[in-house]
Amino acid sequence: MTRFYTAILLLLIPLLLSDQAGAAPLRIAYSSISGAMLPLWVAKDTGLFAKHGVDVDLTYIRGVAIEALLAGEVQFVRASPPSVVRSEDLKGKKIGVTNLGDSPDLVLSLLLEKWGLQRGKDLAVLGIRGGMPELLISVSKGFVDAGMISAPSNRRGIKMGLREFVDTADLGIPYINSPLSTRRSTIKNHRDTVLRVLRGYYEAVLRTRRDRDGAMKILAKYVRLTDPEILSEVYQTYGLKQLQPDINVDIDGIKGLLKGLGSEAVGANPTTFVDLSLIAQLEREGFFSARGR
Repeated sequence: MTRFYTAILLLLIPLLLSDQAGAAPLRIAYSSISGAMLPLWVAKDTGLFAKHGVDVDLTYIRGVAIEALLAGEVQFVRASPPSVVRSEDLKGKKIGVTNLGDSPDLVLSLLLEKWGLQRGKDLAVLGIRGGMPELLISVSKGFVDAGMISAPSNRRGIKMGLREFVDTADLGIPYINSPLSTRRSTIKNHRDTVLRVLRGYYEAVLRTRRDRDGAMKILAKYVRLTDPEILSEVYQTYGLKQLQPDINVDIDGIKGLLKGLGSEAVGANPTTFVDLSLIAQLEREGFFSARGR
């Protein structure tokens, strides 16, 4: 079954930069307060990174997490990679996204292609400065007619009386959303550390799916919500429905990403952006099978 992926590991950035992964603690940045980050928060708060011998410091960096990775300020990020309605329902409308070129904008491009619409001709796409809460305000105030809004902000919007047009996860469009990324130099020089991070992250994916109550407590802490109905909806979406049960890299998802980036990226080989040897090594070690995969 085709899914909208939210827990894909290690999209690689082929730049040669000075490597700082040996510093303690290892720094992982995330770019949005979204339920998509739940496994990362679970891995930190339940001690699963520490269990595998890596001291992790999580940092929220809105909008510029990839830049922090390239600058060597963090060693991993969960962020946008560089970085159904009838078609007449959208014509002539203004659609908001958090930042032009980020994941919501690229997914919107795939949706528009699916519906035969062109930005700039059939509708306008506007980048709203800030994050999901600011985009939600822009929609509710009528500054834009609709927005690409993720949980929990979408549930807040519904409670405010807004209508959900479409759940992109139901459209069968393979796409990578906020992958955990690192540099090639980090894998080359600190492979053992990268493998430890993957072990902790994979166990967090399993715990997120199996321990609903524990995951929801952690979710409430990071998204700063107490509404049990919204928290339950966010967990159902990002803890189960859209959470990939393994950490294999989906090549079709990378193809969707490259397609959304434009004509200059369409011809790129998707396999050059991942290091499949990492998952293969964990397979050989029996790591996955020992945990009921």
